[in-house]
Amino acid sequence: MNCTSDGPRHMECSITCEKGFVLRSSSGKSLGSTQQDVVLTCSSGRWDRSVTCDPVDCGVPDQSHVYYAKFSCPKGTTYLKRCSFSCVHPAKLQGMNQWLTCLEDGLWSLPEAYCKLECDAPPAVPNAKLLVPRCLQGNHDVGSVCRYKCKPGYHVAENAAGKPKKKFLKIQCLESGQWEEGHCVPVVCEPPPPVFEGMYNCTQGFELDSQCVLNCEPPGVRVPIVCTKEGSWTEEFTLCESLQGTCPPPPELNLVEYKCEQGHGIGAVCTPSCIIPPSDPVILPENVTAETMDHRLQPTRVQHIVCTGRLRWYPDPSGIHCIQSCEPFQADGWCDTINNRAYCQYDGGDCCSSTLSSRKVSAWILE
Repeated sequence: MNCTSDGPRHMECSITCEKGFVLRSSSGKSLGSTQQDVVLTCSSGRWDRSVTCDPVDCGVPDQSHVYYAKFSCPKGTTYLKRCSFSCVHPAKLQGMNQWLTCLEDGLWSLPEAYCKLECDAPPAVPNAKLLVPRCLQGNHDVGSVCRYKCKPGYHVAENAAGKPKKKFLKIQCLESGQWEEGHCVPVVCEPPPPVFEGMYNCTQGFELDSQCVLNCEPPGVRVPIVCTKEGSWTEEFTLCESLQGTCPPPPELNLVEYKCEQGHGIGAVCTPSCIIPPSDPVILPENVTAETMDHRLQPTRVQHIVCTGRLRWYPDPSGIHCIQSCEPFQADGWCDTINNRAYCQYDGGDCCSSTLSSRKVSAWILE
């Protein structure tokens, strides 16, 4: 502080804060980080304002200082105070100094350590062989990849249908510090076409090495059709030469009618539709109706039925029922009365407060 006076009733004092402190007015507001000093004037026995020099406050450090860390500042965040940080699991500390210091310019000192996200050694993948032994050492950077090969009779599990079955599995270390999931699943062949329903016996279903034999009349020696490791059959399923006849017209039960443009012969396809639209023809278990079904059932919608080699319709028309179609705005946050039933998953949960994030049911009012 440097003061000058040109009389008993007038004085001026120049105030400069020390390093690491900032000027503040009596109201508590900062006078600006660029203002290094201020002049106070005393006139007629009164100072024109009141100021203080307060320590610079750096504020609590955020993630931009040290990623994947949490900070502790037990003595505050002002000038020369220090904050420590610890790594949030699964990140691991790299370095020794876990302290940041609040500097005179209001910024934190540069960290001398950091938190690094790493993955431990990946878990064992059932039915697969690890191809990269160093993966077992752990401490893998995010983005690192470990490769496996599925054992014979298994392939990489993928959601996309129709794609070639892959033998090699690749999993990556994710930013969560966890390995992405990967599985090797048994090879399974496609089921025979519906026209063969009830006409074959298989030793292991449609799994690898399963042997399927068609039942034909007269019975004779037939070479089994085998499911190979590529997920394909050794030969195509073909109808027995002796087969002849037609299926009876599909019975119109449960408000379902059928359109049979190909007739009723073996392999013919009929399309079901509901007499009362808009409704969906679906398969329901025996003694289950649209009113009594559970929402977890999720019945299969029937696109067509086929006349099999046994001269029976598949699926069985007696198990096909009509259920009123759902409106296409399920799970939109509004409870739609027409969708508030098991078949429509109770409007995707919109009609129950326990399944809504807002816990508040909003309903459309029909006038």
